[in-house]
Amino acid sequence: MTTPTASGVRQQPGLDEQRAPAGASSWLVEARQFVAAVSRITAKDSGARAALRSGVGKGLDDVPRMHRIVAPLLPGGVLRDPEGQRAFYTVAALIAAYHRHGALGPGEPSGQGEGDAARPAAAAADAEPDSGAGVPPQRAARRAEAEHKRRERFGDSLGLAYAAAVARGGRQGIRESAAETRLNLLCKQSTSGLHRHLPSAVRQLCDRNAAPDWARLLVDLRTWPQQRRRVARWWLQDYYRARAAADLAAALNADDSAAPTTGPAA
Repeated sequence: MTTPTASGVRQQPGLDEQRAPAGASSWLVEARQFVAAVSRITAKDSGARAALRSGVGKGLDDVPRMHRIVAPLLPGGVLRDPEGQRAFYTVAALIAAYHRHGALGPGEPSGQGEGDAARPAAAAADAEPDSGAGVPPQRAARRAEAEHKRRERFGDSLGLAYAAAVARGGRQGIRESAAETRLNLLCKQSTSGLHRHLPSAVRQLCDRNAAPDWARLLVDLRTWPQQRRRVARWWLQDYYRARAAADLAAALNADDSAAPTTGPAA
């Protein structure tokens, strides 16, 4: 919901409310409700799923089959905002085309089928340098609780989804160079360019069981026309921070495995 201020500047709740003391932004709350509704519909109605899937990569005026399903779910704040509406339509189409039920992205509300595929992004984000052996249990518990609160408030960015896909390794994951190239390409796009490139990017992630946080993706798509550089920065920072933490954690584990064990004295 975009609102004018006394200065005439239009606030973006997807961004500005992230600085609030606690709680998810109003845009993220709306997005999670929308994602849950679309996921329920596509799980139960194959005809609705096909109608939504028909809109992949298309603009608002080219998706007549989607309106019956998406229009009733739109929040009031986007009814006169075509770019905002397009974000909702795009995410609905992507969920219908590429989402595997039972393996939703990490932004899915509990009870809506969050599965093992939702967890790599959280693991990548939480892999701090001192998270290996020897971390006091209380400190580890505090860190886990802080990460849970962060995800509840902000969700996981597309950068974390790519970091999770890389962390899978081998044929199950995405090569680091390929992930970095794809993410940088997305970050350079205009609004229409981002919508055009997202289907292949999301398909790549879902094929590796690293589905994006659909709700956070929706918020970022709504924000992109006004704050493209800021959202792109978040994606890249999240990706590189998670990759550096994962690499350091792997190095620490390797050192622990290579450390000689001291047996009993003869």
